[in-house]
Amino acid sequence: MLLVTASFRVYNSCAVWGGGEMVDAADLKSAGRQSVWVRIPPALLNLIGPSGAFFIYVVCLMGLDREDRRLWTMAVNTLRPFPFTSPKTKIVVGVSGGVDSLALLHLLWQALGANRLIVTHLNHGLRDEAGADAQFVRETAASWQIPCVIKNVSVAQIAKQDGLSLEAAGRLVRYRFFAEQAQQFGATAVAVAHHADDQAETVLLNLLRGSGLRGLRGMLPVSNVPEVEGLPLLRPFLHVSRAELEAYCAKHQLKPRHDSSNDDTQFSRNRIRHELLPLLKTYNPQINARLQQLATVSGADYEALTAVFDEIFPNIVARRGDGWLIFHRDGFMELGVAWQRMALRRVVQQLRPLQTEIGFQTIEQARELILSSGSGMEATLPGQLIMRVAATQIIFGMETDPLFNSEPQVKADLPLNLSILGEVMLAGGWQVTAVPQATISLQTIRQNKDVWQAFVDLGEEEQLWVRPSTSNERFQPLGLGGHSQPIQDLLAARKVVREKRPLWPIVATAQHPVWIVGQHLDERTRVTDQSRHIVHLTCTQKSKSADFTN
Repeated sequence: MLLVTASFRVYNSCAVWGGGEMVDAADLKSAGRQSVWVRIPPALLNLIGPSGAFFIYVVCLMGLDREDRRLWTMAVNTLRPFPFTSPKTKIVVGVSGGVDSLALLHLLWQALGANRLIVTHLNHGLRDEAGADAQFVRETAASWQIPCVIKNVSVAQIAKQDGLSLEAAGRLVRYRFFAEQAQQFGATAVAVAHHADDQAETVLLNLLRGSGLRGLRGMLPVSNVPEVEGLPLLRPFLHVSRAELEAYCAKHQLKPRHDSSNDDTQFSRNRIRHELLPLLKTYNPQINARLQQLATVSGADYEALTAVFDEIFPNIVARRGDGWLIFHRDGFMELGVAWQRMALRRVVQQLRPLQTEIGFQTIEQARELILSSGSGMEATLPGQLIMRVAATQIIFGMETDPLFNSEPQVKADLPLNLSILGEVMLAGGWQVTAVPQATISLQTIRQNKDVWQAFVDLGEEEQLWVRPSTSNERFQPLGLGGHSQPIQDLLAARKVVREKRPLWPIVATAQHPVWIVGQHLDERTRVTDQSRHIVHLTCTQKSKSADFTN
C-alpha cells in the first residue's frame, strides 16, 4: 500500500472523492476530523502512478484560516524531511502552559487531531504557582480529549545531588521524562515549542560562553532527544517569533500561564532576554534575525566540518565503554588545532549529551594540558567529566568509573600483613598475593615480562607487609649495584599519576622495601641460582572492565 501525502483547501461547497462517492466537506467537519482517508478509483490512480489498491492520505486543514495555515505550513517546512504529517507519526508534546507550548499544542490538535498527541508536563517544584500550572495543563488536555501525563520532581534536589545548575538539572529531567512517555505510549517523536526568539537567545548565550561552531548553530529543528538514540526531538516553531505565537493565542482566545521564573534575571538566559537583547536592538533592530542567520550559516559550516571529522575521530579512540572513553595521546597530538578542539567537544557531547555549556576556555585548558610534556595530570570538563592525561593515553570518565581505579592503591596508611599463601585487598578491587615457588627456574624468572608479577628471595622466617611508602623513603633498584633512589622519584619517572603516588602499594619486609608494585624490585631480594625460598608476588584487579595502561 502506497501512502501519498497531499493537501488542499476545502471551501463550503467543496467535496472530495472517496471510494467512488462524493463525500461532502460538511460531513467531514461534523465528524470532528481534520485528517481523512480517501480511496481513489483505479482509473484515477492510473493518472498519478501505478495502478492498484492505493490510499491517499489527505490532510484537510478545514479548521484553519489563512494565517493558521501559514503557521502550519511554516512548521511542516521547518521540520522537513521529517514526516510530520504522516499518519504513523505520534507525538509527545512538552507543555508548560505558557504561550509557546500552548500555541504548539493547539495547532497540532487542530491539524493532526487528539489521537496522535500525548501531553506531558513536568512540575519542577521550584515555584508556588507550579501546581496551578500543572492543573491548567491537565484541564486543557482533557477539554481537547488528549491523553496527559504530569510528573512532580524536585529539580533543586537533583541539581544539588548531581552538581548541576538549576537550568541544566531541569533540562536533564525534562528530556528523560519525555523519553519515558514516548516509550510508554509508543510515540515516534517529541515536540517542544522553542521559537525564533529562543534561538536568538541561545546563539547569543553560546557566543558569550565562547562556544565553537556547534554552539553558534543554536538549536536544530530536528535532532535526537538527549541520551536516546532514534527518538527525534522536533522544534516546529524555530522560525516563528514569540510575537506571532502571542497573536495566535489571542486570536484563539487561549489563556496561557505566566512563568514568573522567566522574569528572574539571575538566570543568564533571562538576563539576555530582558537586558542584553533590548540593548542590542538599539544598535540593530534586526538583531534577532541576524542571530538566526548566524545560526543557519554556522550550522551548515559545522555540518561540513563534521562530515570530515567523522572520518578522523575513530582513529584517535583507543577504547570506550559505558560512560568512559580513551584517546591515543600521540594520535590526538598529531591532529590540527581545529580537530583537537572538535575531539574534546565531541567527548563531552557523547559522554554528557545533556551538557550544553562547553566554553572555549575549558576546552583550551584541557587541550594545552594534553600537549604539555608531562603526564599524571587531570582536568575537569563540563558535566563533572574528568580528563586524565597519561603517558600514552587520555582518559575521560567519572572519578567513580572503573577505569579510574586502573592503578592499585592501598586503603590506609597502616601496613597490612601479607602472609605466604595469603592476600591483601587493595582499593578498586585490586589484591596482592604471595605464593611460595619451590620449582621454578631462574631462566623463567628472568623471562618474566609481566610488571604485575614478581619473584623475590626471602629469608625463611621473614614476613611481608603491604603499605604505602614513607616520607622520603628510598630503595635499592634491582640492577644498580646497591645504589638507592627515592621511591617517589621512581613513581614520577614511571608517569604514575601524581594523585596516586602517596598510596601506591609497596611490598616490604620489616627492614626494607621488596617490590614497588608494578614498577621495580629491590636489589636485596634478587633471586639467584642459590635462592632457596622464592616467593611469587602478584597484583591483580578482580573486576577490570578493560586493559588500562599508561
